Amino acid sequence: MMKQRQPSGDDTASTSSSGYYSNVQNIFEEALGESEALRILSLNKNNGFPLLECRNSSRGCQVKSYSRVLTLHEDFCKFPKVRGLRVKSSLNLLRADKNRFRVFCESFHKSRQILFLFKMTKDCSSIKICAQNYDNKSCLYTLTLYDKKNRHIHKISGETGMEIHTIPSRVFREVGSLVKYKLQISN
Repeated sequence: MMKQRQPSGDDTASTSSSGYYSNVQNIFEEALGESEALRILSLNKNNGFPLLECRNSSRGCQVKSYSRVLTLHEDFCKFPKVRGLRVKSSLNLLRADKNRFRVFCESFHKSRQILFLFKMTKDCSSIKICAQNYDNKSCLYTLTLYDKKNRHIHKISGETGMEIHTIPSRVFREVGSLVKYKLQISN
């Protein structure tokens, strides 16, 4: 039986917030609207700021933008650096699509022909994860999600193929729409 995770804090939780559950109201409020984003981009362009490449461009990322926008992109870029068959990055719930799977990690695509995909659940409170291997070799992987204090909050162990894993909605309720992860594959 799994232990239930308790929000951190002491007995004075009613008077002070531990940070957990403080962003439950609507995590979709965090995103900029299209008009706001376009206004920020035009301000950067008008001020003459240079376009920069993503730090992961050598691994395949084609994003070019202004420094402040690029810093936000790099938090959840699909091409994080591989170190010892593992990558660390962030999952962004707001980038998930309700109708189709989208790639969230492409770092293993060139070397292992593996793509990691995600899709929003029907109730929009969480995401589903799957790993596709395009060279027909089965591969084991472990996806570890972290809370705001970099402690393990949820772990998925699986095999590439058709298996789909659902991340519990409590992960996003506790952490918000941007969740750090570590993804490790085996030989």
